[in-house]
Amino acid sequence: MEYTGVTLSTWKLFYDGGCNLCHSSQLRAERWARRAAQPLEIDVLASDEAIKKGYGDVMIVEADGKVFRADQAWFKLAALGPWYVRWMAPLNGFAPTRALIRWGYNLVVKHRTRFFGTRECAVPPKTPQE
Repeated sequence: MEYTGVTLSTWKLFYDGGCNLCHSSQLRAERWARRAAQPLEIDVLASDEAIKKGYGDVMIVEADGKVFRADQAWFKLAALGPWYVRWMAPLNGFAPTRALIRWGYNLVVKHRTRFFGTRECAVPPKTPQE
């Protein structure tokens, strides 16, 4: 895809399809990517591809030839967001704030279904096909 003379590589987001917070975050990431003209593919962590890659149960973003996990994946997607989200990106560069952000992210992940509930039509877990 061409954007201001630069060819953008397609990013891929893997998320928990059974969590309400994850689902709404995925919809937000799609909207941000569309506005930024960043190609973004979406898949669930229960997909065959994610399982074969061993991605587990935290959000993953494959972008620019790298794999971003958990809070780092969120920061990668936030770079596409509106100004009031993008301003937080520099906070990731400082070890103390990065540790605090990681702690907060892990706390939310641990309790996300209790706080935000689950999807009525959750994606069933799969086992890798040999």
